[in-house]
Amino acid sequence: MSGSRSSDRVARLRPNRFAVWVIGDVRDAEGFFVNLPGLTVEAFEAAGARFYNDAILVTAVGSLPIRVGRQFTAARKLGRTHQNVLLFCKGDPRKATEACGPVEFGEIEGPDTGDEAPDSEEDQ
Repeated sequence: MSGSRSSDRVARLRPNRFAVWVIGDVRDAEGFFVNLPGLTVEAFEAAGARFYNDAILVTAVGSLPIRVGRQFTAARKLGRTHQNVLLFCKGDPRKATEACGPVEFGEIEGPDTGDEAPDSEEDQ
């Protein structure tokens, strides 16, 4: 990501807001990683958005087992099944959180043990 593109995006972002960028790394012509996630962080920070949080997005394996066999045999390159999720904040993170509004989520289910919990005391 070039610095000018990130500057444009950060300039369009309202104050006290979050920006999320999903990115993977790439290799140069010689097969070495260029550290694209790190360069992206540098570009966003230079444009005025601070690096606030990160996560890993696990992606589908797909044809990776087929492709990685040749890669690994030829050059010891491992395959990746993830991307980096980078979270930036322009301004105050607490105000940016307020601007997002309340968090909505469904019920969190526990592990499937096959045992069902009783519905009421009468069922016990």
